[in-house]
Amino acid sequence: MFGKYLSFCHSEDASSSKKCYLTVIEELCPQFSLADLRKSTNNFDENQVTRRSVFNTVYKGCLKHNGVTDYAVTLKRLKSKSDQWKFRKEIEFHCQLSHPNLDSLIGFCDHKEEKILVYEHMSNGSLYDCLRSKDIEPLSWKKRLEICIGAARGLHYLHTGAKRPIFHCDIKPQNILLDSNMVPKLSHLGFSLQGPLLRSKAKPIKVDMMIGTPGFMAPEYVLTKTFTDKCDVYSFGIVLMVVLSTSHKQSFFEKMYMMADSDLFLEETLSLMTPYVDIPSFLERISVDEIIDPVLLGKIAPECLGVFIDITKRCLSKDANERPDMGEVQVELEQALALQEDEDACPEP
Repeated sequence: MFGKYLSFCHSEDASSSKKCYLTVIEELCPQFSLADLRKSTNNFDENQVTRRSVFNTVYKGCLKHNGVTDYAVTLKRLKSKSDQWKFRKEIEFHCQLSHPNLDSLIGFCDHKEEKILVYEHMSNGSLYDCLRSKDIEPLSWKKRLEICIGAARGLHYLHTGAKRPIFHCDIKPQNILLDSNMVPKLSHLGFSLQGPLLRSKAKPIKVDMMIGTPGFMAPEYVLTKTFTDKCDVYSFGIVLMVVLSTSHKQSFFEKMYMMADSDLFLEETLSLMTPYVDIPSFLERISVDEIIDPVLLGKIAPECLGVFIDITKRCLSKDANERPDMGEVQVELEQALALQEDEDACPEP
């Protein structure tokens, strides 16, 4: 339905198209007044800031929503007028999509220079926060698997759940948020790309500028600036390695850079300031025990770890055609979880 609305809008002149666009957006996603958002954050108080980036400032606030007076929300306030295209894209995608493993957009504010997106507040922060914090109990292996499975479901939905696939383009632990029940939610769709119709032969999308995060980018994307769903799969493979190895003391990348040989780094990608490391070769040279989070040593069922490492390596294949789709990744992770639960259910002799 939303796609039809957009087609209609673009068939009119510029002014009526803009008016129609705003009308449709407001029908599908509530618009909050700037005054309400100011009030919800105590006039954008610095003490309400939870995260900053070059693109936006994120605040925690409270609004009246769905009959609840003190409904906790997250406000993403864009910093630059030039980022308006990301603002509209994120609203459009969220209006088309609905899945328990996607972040929930509950409204927006479009007031002159102010562009603000309003989401449900994720009380447990991001997966990265939970892995790196020294102030909370480390995530158990089972919980890490459950989070990976939920994230895989969300990404699989993006790739297959709409008429045209959506490529996230920036899959990383920082963009996997966790609600009060530790359910993972993929966030930050502002850089996402919409692929060709599912019934057509998939073709890479050429991009004008590099989007994503160094270290998580697929090699073919770094070298050719073309993107497919298999680039997201590669990024997810990096997430799996981060989940297995990161602790509050040391991240996966810190461990890898300390242990990797210089010939694993590609000079042409270093010149682009987006380093790609030959992680498959790196994983062949080291023992998993050398990089695993120490709190997990001896607590992972060998069969479970075998399945997990196998699907991770396949996600990180240098040849994009050899990488699995996200549906297969989800199934393999569910199998790994089942093997772990079987092991946990067996009493020690």
